[in-house]
Amino acid sequence: MAVVYDPRNVPWDHWCARMAELFAANQLGTVPEENWRIWADGITGIGYFTQSGVPDSRGFETWQDWAFALTNTMKLAAR
Repeated sequence: MAVVYDPRNVPWDHWCARMAELFAANQLGTVPEENWRIWADGITGIGYFTQSGVPDSRGFETWQDWAFALTNTMKLAAR
């Protein structure tokens, strides 16, 4: 059984930095929490994320809900 990393239980700064480190080759960088939608929409245009079908920020009220959807999508794409 696979474990899903739930980003809803960590602060934005920590999660964003973790993603930037994990995908350093894509030069994601980090942004303040108030700019999460800009950051989220930006990564959906990057090859790996586009191919995995990650969602953009539309339809999500919080960054945590979006990030949870993103990690689940990436998990499914990795199968």
